[in-house]
Amino acid sequence: MNTLYLIGQLIIILLVFGLIKSLQFGLRHAFDQLQLKGQQLNYILAGVVLWLAILSCLAFLGFFQNFNSWPPRVFFALIPPVVLSVALLFSPFFRLLLKTIPASWLVYIQAFRILMELFLWLGYKAGYVPPQMTFEWLNFDIIVGITAPMAGFIFFGQGRFRKPEAILWNIFGMVLLINILIIATLSTPAPWRVFYNEPANTFVAAFPFIWIPGFIVPFALSMHIFSLYQVFNSKRDKIRFSLRR
Repeated sequence: MNTLYLIGQLIIILLVFGLIKSLQFGLRHAFDQLQLKGQQLNYILAGVVLWLAILSCLAFLGFFQNFNSWPPRVFFALIPPVVLSVALLFSPFFRLLLKTIPASWLVYIQAFRILMELFLWLGYKAGYVPPQMTFEWLNFDIIVGITAPMAGFIFFGQGRFRKPEAILWNIFGMVLLINILIIATLSTPAPWRVFYNEPANTFVAAFPFIWIPGFIVPFALSMHIFSLYQVFNSKRDKIRFSLRR
């Protein structure tokens, strides 16, 4: 196990920890605005940690290493959090929380995708990530991360509310996310493999990389979904545009 592989593991662990802390920050802001007790917030965070622990255990047991099954076993890590993200929009309590979260925050947070793409590039240099999954070839997801800080400010900063631009940016971000998901799936050593260059995409089945489809990707997707929900369902005077307001 080389040094770059260990560095990659550390990056993913720290990235997931950072996303959990950002989630805690955003939800605490919402809870404070609504003057709610923090016990429910603790339950939410405990659920996230439990999910990550389950993924870790399955990865250590080799559950995700079978790439010939249908559906791919990695999908069992991806689908539940994605379904949960959509289902949350049907919860009146969550919709209430979403109204109090600054619209800009849901855009700013996507900047984490810069670090994610740098990890993939580092993994490519280390020899365990296929080149087509990096920005050197077919993965352009880093564009979303780079533009996120500017987009959040332009769309929602200083009292602005640019609905068409926010919709287009979020759709663009979702398209790029789906693009890398398709590339990653077609790079696995499975019957549907399209990219036959080495290495195959097998690293994602190991710990802690299973957190990428099991948490990081659904997190990015849910931020787009929640941002679009805010834009389509919140009137200008009801959205908190920045963390300062």
